Amino acid sequence: MNSHVEPPPKRGMGCFGKGCLLLLVFGILLVIVGVGGTFWSVRNVYLSDKPALTPETSPPTETGAVTPGETSAPAPSEKSAEVRERLDTMKKAARSHERTGVELTAADINALIAANRKSSGTASVGINDTALQAQVSIPLQRLDLPFRNALGLGDRYLNATVTIVAPPGTNASSVQLSEVTLNGNRIPAGLLDWQLPGIRKSLRTYVIKYANHYGVTDGEIRDGKVILYTRGH
Repeated sequence: MNSHVEPPPKRGMGCFGKGCLLLLVFGILLVIVGVGGTFWSVRNVYLSDKPALTPETSPPTETGAVTPGETSAPAPSEKSAEVRERLDTMKKAARSHERTGVELTAADINALIAANRKSSGTASVGINDTALQAQVSIPLQRLDLPFRNALGLGDRYLNATVTIVAPPGTNASSVQLSEVTLNGNRIPAGLLDWQLPGIRKSLRTYVIKYANHYGVTDGEIRDGKVILYTRGH
């Protein structure tokens, strides 16, 4: 007798899955326009007609993305599954009000990026002692932006680099971007706190949302790792 077997539930893809890239790009473009930019400058100054070359994220081989002492890298799918398992364990600890910490190397973060079909090939992270730098090259053609075709942005790329320094005790409400460039142009590092025109929310609102989702209360960047903590009793 055959019995119906329910398929296993799909795992959450986190910030780099589904609509996160769309939110990031849409938010940045709205902020640029809202602080005095024009759609001409958005297209011709802050966006590019060519992708930026980002380091390979799967498996990482560059110096900045490999933890010292590692001699070989597991398959990307195995690596990302192991990282997601650690994040799930952290989330469970947060729900039980247990103080715990999770260390993420650049290789860990890049594995999560590479494992998701919507973010794979669009971003790469490197960590140098106390600073994290993310390189992003997102083809707008892959995103369903509401004004993309009307404004002729379908052939453009959002190429950006973002640097983050997080001393001990940094949380989602206090983390700052120390440097941001968009297509080689410096933009104010206070991007996280700019209010998105028409939405009346800032990008920091969504940083706090994802931190709360995993129960992260604070963190730091040191020794080439991002370390996230949950609050205990």
